[in-house]
Amino acid sequence: MLTHGIKTYPMINPLHWGYNATVDQMASETGTVSLPLKDGKDPVDLSQFVSEHVPALKDGAQFQLDPKLFTGILQTMYLSAADYSKTFPVFYGREIVQFEDGVCTADWVRSDWSSKYKLNQTTGKFDKAAFDADEKETHPEGWPRLQPRTRYMSETEKAETLSDERPIVIIMHGLAGGSHEPIIRSIATHISQMDGGKFQVVVLNTRGCARSKITTHALFTGLHTGDIEHFALREKARFPERNLYAVGCSFGALMLANYLGRVGDKTPLKAAMCVSAPWDMVLSAEKLQNDFWSRNLFSKTITQFLVRLVKVNMGELEVPEGTTPETPPTVEHPVFYTFTQSNLKKAFQMRKIIEFDNMFTAPCLGFASGMDYYREASPLNLIDKISIPLVALNAKDDPVVGDVAIPQQYLNKNGNVLLCESDLGGHVAYLQSDGDSWASKSIAQFFSEFDKNVV
Repeated sequence: MLTHGIKTYPMINPLHWGYNATVDQMASETGTVSLPLKDGKDPVDLSQFVSEHVPALKDGAQFQLDPKLFTGILQTMYLSAADYSKTFPVFYGREIVQFEDGVCTADWVRSDWSSKYKLNQTTGKFDKAAFDADEKETHPEGWPRLQPRTRYMSETEKAETLSDERPIVIIMHGLAGGSHEPIIRSIATHISQMDGGKFQVVVLNTRGCARSKITTHALFTGLHTGDIEHFALREKARFPERNLYAVGCSFGALMLANYLGRVGDKTPLKAAMCVSAPWDMVLSAEKLQNDFWSRNLFSKTITQFLVRLVKVNMGELEVPEGTTPETPPTVEHPVFYTFTQSNLKKAFQMRKIIEFDNMFTAPCLGFASGMDYYREASPLNLIDKISIPLVALNAKDDPVVGDVAIPQQYLNKNGNVLLCESDLGGHVAYLQSDGDSWASKSIAQFFSEFDKNVV
């Protein structure tokens, strides 16, 4: 357990190690929301539905992780450091999504490209010459080169994608990540292959991430959820009768939970999942500052990911030295006035995420410090406003978020939220001996069963 403001000794927590993991379901003491079922079956509550239809997530369920990765630290490090280049060979077709205040990118899973480019599922090899030729034809001028097996779609291909009427699962990635992350490709693979390809799958990239460009003078924050809001509304408007779902990982889970809490019953989503969400950002920040392993193995790496993201996008973000805001910044009207070359130079020496947020995020939103920003951006603040079934998946040995997910007093506020907390799994990892993630399989099964059975 994290002690506020006290640095922990450099030891692996003996309470959370091993490879035989157990799930503990937690929910409101008054029960979870009742779900109406198809075919005239009697309604069941969310907890019972998950236990019956996704047995991997039932209370007391056990699963086995890779014995070599016997702590959350090892799980998390392996996920970020191992060579997954030939694993989960997903093809993405990129769309530049236009909003009133700029653009983001959406990477649509194109399962049909596996045959088009003659993908060998075993070796990961494909007709790269043909793919590169098509990529050259569709790549917009001035935009960065994309990750492997990802290219911009032609207008014809985009029209095909946007005329698809299948139910959609929207995936939201982690901090400074994107559709190329191994865990995101794993989730996309499992969902897109469920039930013979019943789902359309898309990864909504945060602005400036996944080699996309920031086109306005603004960087993403945990409090700005307009992109997922407008994208979901756009997709629902195209085919109002189809179902929409979403899953977020890490910071993407934070943004998804904040979005759901902010819009309440106005969301077009039918159900959602949050994986390794930092529900209390203050506790997570203290974990990364005060825990020996978290501080030395993860904090600097994550911080420098963010710094490089700023560097890549300085063409849009940069302001002259000495710039001051004409009006006081607020969350509703941010002023990104600290993105100077001198501050960027200082940022390359940063080792803690809170140093980054103290300099770049908090002042631009009108907060006095990163901690003030974290208090405001924590999804626990809005958990009582979430209006759709939400399954939260967290691990007690998470070295980034910490071992406190959703306290019982917050679960009591909302029967729509079901917490499935495992003792092992790390941060968005849950890696098994086959190299795949137990979480990805469970996520895909939840959406499949929900879409098949719930009205």
